[in-house]
Amino acid sequence: MTRSWVPETASRGHVVVLHGRGEHPGLYERFGRRLAVDGYTVVVPDLGTAPADWFDGAGDTARILVGTDTGALRAWETALETEVDGLVLAGTPLAAAPGAPAGREDEIAARTSCPIHRERLSADPDFHWGELDAGTAEPPQRLPDVPVLLLHGDADAIAPVDPVTRLGAAHPQASTAVFKDGVHDVLNDKVHRSVAARIVLFCEEIAKGAVVLPEVAATRSTRVRRAAPVHISARVDYSVRALVELASSGRQQTCESMARTQGIPLNSLVNLMVELRRGGLVHSQRGCEGGYWPARDAAEITLADVVRVVEGAVTSRHDDAERDAVWTRLGGAVADFLERITIADLAAEQRAAA
Repeated sequence: MTRSWVPETASRGHVVVLHGRGEHPGLYERFGRRLAVDGYTVVVPDLGTAPADWFDGAGDTARILVGTDTGALRAWETALETEVDGLVLAGTPLAAAPGAPAGREDEIAARTSCPIHRERLSADPDFHWGELDAGTAEPPQRLPDVPVLLLHGDADAIAPVDPVTRLGAAHPQASTAVFKDGVHDVLNDKVHRSVAARIVLFCEEIAKGAVVLPEVAATRSTRVRRAAPVHISARVDYSVRALVELASSGRQQTCESMARTQGIPLNSLVNLMVELRRGGLVHSQRGCEGGYWPARDAAEITLADVVRVVEGAVTSRHDDAERDAVWTRLGGAVADFLERITIADLAAEQRAAA
């Protein structure tokens, strides 16, 4: 039976969780409630339902597909054929386990080190014991062209962690989080709070464009480098270059192809293409023949359109700024300039320069 948890305020995104062997949707109540508090709708469907039904009611919010154990393999396969904005794979079985748990106590120990979840499994009449020794399907040959988060416990005896870390290292659009002493069911393990927090951060990066930068050691210099009065962000620059590449090539392209041609970091481009699709500037197709192409003629896409999609506004003021007419005129002048330049114009300039 499908279970769902809905935030009290407007939903920030739609998170669908596919459970693993022996489990049922009700086992993810704690996880669902936690993400609902953070503003996300969580659905754990009956695996007999069709993927087309999983995101009912999502509207234009971010669609995140999460899978754990064999549910991770199914989520992976589904994300290659269904339009999602992000994919989370937890405890993914990419290699055979050294051996199946010998009994119930061994199975509980292999699944979770959380005392509360251990008690829940022991007393749950709907939980199916002994299914971890069942075979698993072969994983797909490639990850989908969307942001991917790989979650794993370093003490997972059911799904060895090494193949997962190698998978993450081989795909620039993927990020990997390995939890110390974590076991197989990381969404319900003793590290469940850290896992949920990492998933929320991943959702925020996709839904709102929030990016956490790595820490940089402070220098001894006391000079503070300030942004210029007119600042072109990397997000805008990368988005414009990707759209120009699509317009110039005249064909559907993958993120890998555009990143290679334009010299754009792949992980950044994957996130930006999701935003451009949600903003109506590009279309996408999943599967082996997948890729992106402009949603309308390049002559109808202006720089102002791109800036508004990826930044939200053409200009902004600090919170304490006076609402002087001069800043309003500046914003109008910048917007007018950006409205006059199209992606087709830039593509033509690029061809002429070549």
